[in-house]
Amino acid sequence: MITIQNLVGGYTQSPIIKGIDLEIKKGEFFALLGPNGSGKTTLFKLITGQLPLKSGKVSLGGKDISSLSKLEKAKKMAVLTQEVQVSFDYTVEEIISLGRYPHQKGILKQLSKEDRKVIEEVMEITQIRDFRKTQFRLISGGEKQRVLLAKALAQEPEVLLLDEPTNHLDIKHTFQMLNLLKERQQTTGLTIFSILHDLNVASLFADRVALLHNGSFLEVGDVDLLRKEDQLKKVYEVKVSSQSHPTVPKPQLLMTPFHSTSSQLFKFEDSYKMDQTEEYFHVQFNQPLRTISNTVIGSGIQWIKHFCHVQGSRPDLQHLLEKYSISPEKGVAIMTAAKLGDLVIVRKQIEEINMMIIVSAGSWKSTNIMLFIDANFTDGALVDGYMSAVEAKMKALHVCQIEVSPTSTDTLILGLTQQGAKISCAGSGTVVGKGIHQMVNCAIKEALSQNLEKVH
Repeated sequence: MITIQNLVGGYTQSPIIKGIDLEIKKGEFFALLGPNGSGKTTLFKLITGQLPLKSGKVSLGGKDISSLSKLEKAKKMAVLTQEVQVSFDYTVEEIISLGRYPHQKGILKQLSKEDRKVIEEVMEITQIRDFRKTQFRLISGGEKQRVLLAKALAQEPEVLLLDEPTNHLDIKHTFQMLNLLKERQQTTGLTIFSILHDLNVASLFADRVALLHNGSFLEVGDVDLLRKEDQLKKVYEVKVSSQSHPTVPKPQLLMTPFHSTSSQLFKFEDSYKMDQTEEYFHVQFNQPLRTISNTVIGSGIQWIKHFCHVQGSRPDLQHLLEKYSISPEKGVAIMTAAKLGDLVIVRKQIEEINMMIIVSAGSWKSTNIMLFIDANFTDGALVDGYMSAVEAKMKALHVCQIEVSPTSTDTLILGLTQQGAKISCAGSGTVVGKGIHQMVNCAIKEALSQNLEKVH
């Protein structure tokens, strides 16, 4: 739909855009990404004709864009820029009606029934009908952006070019606008070329992206190129972590500020305190731990400071968390039938790594484990460590001839301080994995032995 060949241009004698080639396919949502100063707006203005080309060619539907008249371009292409300049006191409806100009016939260029129908439709889908008679200059920046989008859609273009269309919008209206554009793309075959600042938003809505760096494309491809952390760090000069969105098969990016990577190490043995009653056991850490668990409350992978054992049912558990002002977002909790006085706590240093394990286990055939390790695990090691702890638990129960119930509600929490050198593997064959096996095996055997002594 849009073909760019060896494009060179910019504001000065020294070109900002340096020999770019690109093809944007009909009906796709293409996002242009890059930091400030990389040349995004310059490239946009070269494509739209707002800046002259030094060399190269831009084609629209196989025709050189410079050969098209303004009216021909307006029928095929609509442009939404960041620069909002309206000299007269037009109303919102009058602004939108200007989008129908390329389709009007005759000398007087009056609005037809079809024009009015299109205007009503775009005002409805952009949710601006309520202030249609309001003067454009009196509405907010976000509302102006929606009005100008409605004007662009009123042109019924084949291609829509947008320069940071969500720049003045909050999260709600950003998603409303991009959902609308995505729906138009999918239902009408609209081709969209957009500059976007937010990499996560671009990943969710774009079909393909281009990463612009110092006036040239570093890479063009589908949104999975946003998984290339080293490349993004080079372009944006920020430490980036890429992960998968939990419900959409697209990458999402997390930025790490400098202050969080330069914090001082703390002593593991001084970093927590314990509180225990007949119904409640609570470990509170001074710093949140990276945690993976299958607990009733707080399950999954997250950062947690409060770790609780509660004797009783789920309502009892929730009541106690509220009583001690622990929100579900800040704590994980285990429900257990065990007497909390029977908990086994083991602390050891294995290969210079501090570990602490808390276990409840007994003849009720339920084993609950809290395992805390003073180490920095990658995501892969986090999963490895969890699997190693499960393997160790099953082996210990087998050796002690304890049958695992098919209706078991066993719970395992693995918490990591995430300080020190990174550990990339914690499988059972590694030093760390063997340490986990040793800790779990020791604690479960002690808990079972303690329980059996009470039974006899």
